[in-house]
Amino acid sequence: MSLTGSLNSMDFAELLQWLARGRKTGMLLVAKKGTQKQVYFRDGRIIATASSDHTEYLGHFLVSHGFLDELTLAKAIEMQSGNRMLLGKILTTLGAIGEVELEQMLRLKAEESIYEIFTWADADFRFVEDELPAFEMVPISLDVQTLVLRGAKRLDDWTRIRQLIPSKHCVPVSVGNLVAPEGDPGAEQILQLVNDDRTIEEIALDTHSSEFYVCRVLWDQIRLGHLKVVRPRAAATIEPAVPNGEAIDAAALIEVALRHLDEGHLLRALRHTRAACDLDPESRAAKTKAREIEDRIRRTLAEHGLGNTAVPHLSANLADLSRLEISAEAGFILSRINGTYDLGTILKISPIPTLETQVVLWQLLEAGHIYLD
Repeated sequence: MSLTGSLNSMDFAELLQWLARGRKTGMLLVAKKGTQKQVYFRDGRIIATASSDHTEYLGHFLVSHGFLDELTLAKAIEMQSGNRMLLGKILTTLGAIGEVELEQMLRLKAEESIYEIFTWADADFRFVEDELPAFEMVPISLDVQTLVLRGAKRLDDWTRIRQLIPSKHCVPVSVGNLVAPEGDPGAEQILQLVNDDRTIEEIALDTHSSEFYVCRVLWDQIRLGHLKVVRPRAAATIEPAVPNGEAIDAAALIEVALRHLDEGHLLRALRHTRAACDLDPESRAAKTKAREIEDRIRRTLAEHGLGNTAVPHLSANLADLSRLEISAEAGFILSRINGTYDLGTILKISPIPTLETQVVLWQLLEAGHIYLD
């Protein structure tokens, strides 16, 4: 049995409760704006989750909460590519995290992934009965009713937070002593990055955190009177668009992506391609064209020497480069270029999707901000 629909027509809490009451076994896929999440059920209980959001990958999630540093993450990912072990098992073997802590963080990661879906006003879903993870997993068992109650609270909290922090482009400014709750290294590293200049988006990238996690930590400080936020500054972003007069559909976005690719605008091409697939995720034609465009982008990157063993260097002082009008993603990548990390290491530690990270590196290379050894 397969059930499809939209969260506009069926409330997410209602959907979860229907699956729990029916003691369903299978996979619930929920998709919105480039992010897909899978929630796996067995006999009406949640046993696993997966997400395309890189901040929800276990390694980045542990960095976000202060359990790992980026170098340990890179080492663990390198080991995983050689032996195919679960990342969690590798990390416990390295002594980076204990087994009890790992189990707690896996549960928290699954819960946080589900709570975010409660804030999705516009998303599509599909439930496929009897489809379970093909990958090895650490088993968990989550009660749906408890998640529904906490998910409703998450939605309320997010609404209150947005009244004080309306955008990820806001800049937090300290007006008192910022002290993290005892025993919360994730909050501590977020507060350490508040320098009256970084945006919330930049802090989230730097700490591998979700926007909600950063905003919640800052919200607590606002309520204590220790922090305020100032209005968003202009963001260096590229929004997918089609020329005036053209219908906004997957085919039109693909055509615009191809034009950008022909003109050498790789990031615009990539984002229009992703937007096309988000707009019509069932379109085989869009998926085929997307693969072709991404393959062309990869060939261009290879022609410019952006292989994993190349070592990037800054062409100017980081402080000077940081004053340029660049995106938060470019700022993150520049801050990780130390003359020692090769591109492969930077790709492993980046919370930005791999191909997008490579394209941003290419942009920095083309602009003369970095050079390669």
